[in-house]
Amino acid sequence: MSPTLTLLPRGAWTARAEAHARRADALTAGHRERRAAGSSHAVEDFLYTYYPLRPAVLRRWSPGAGVALADAAGSPVASARWFTTEGDAVRLDGRAYLADRGGAVRHHATLLAAVADRPPVFSCFGLHEWAIVYREPAGAHRHALPLRLGEAGTDAVVERHQITCSHYDAFRFFTPEATGRNELRPTRELQVELDQPGCLHVGMDLVIRLGCTWHAEGPQPRV
Repeated sequence: MSPTLTLLPRGAWTARAEAHARRADALTAGHRERRAAGSSHAVEDFLYTYYPLRPAVLRRWSPGAGVALADAAGSPVASARWFTTEGDAVRLDGRAYLADRGGAVRHHATLLAAVADRPPVFSCFGLHEWAIVYREPAGAHRHALPLRLGEAGTDAVVERHQITCSHYDAFRFFTPEATGRNELRPTRELQVELDQPGCLHVGMDLVIRLGCTWHAEGPQPRV
């Protein structure tokens, strides 16, 4: 085993895994209860629809890179994709992971570096949320919550301001009528060039990228 690996005794890593599962269960309890009842909450369940986050995946614990788990052969971690067993110790096989996910890792690293090196812009004022419902057709509203200013008032806010949304995953939800009002034309290809640290959506994405390793079935949290 490489001397650069940190070896966690079984008692230590099982305690971490169990604590992580308890935290995940507590944080997702409301969502799981609503899902079982066939209902949803427009705000609290948003992340489960915007991101591919499933409670069963969120409760899986991963040691991350550079850590070996002692006496872990036969454990759930040992059978996880990209993990390898050496004797009774289990660790992430970095080469295997990068062989499959190297492109995504390089893209995320480039994006993170670009965003960190760019000054934040706060003057968009979150108006992408207003542009998403601008002149929305009747019956097209995505949730049951009423617009705070009503349809006419919301449209007036969009029309009185310059929309400067720079993030593609916000811009792509604009109504057709709002698209032409945006100062920029974000695309997936321009994401590294346009994303900036003052953007709410960029911050949300960075939490996902920094807090998760992308598992074959979705993000696998690291603690």
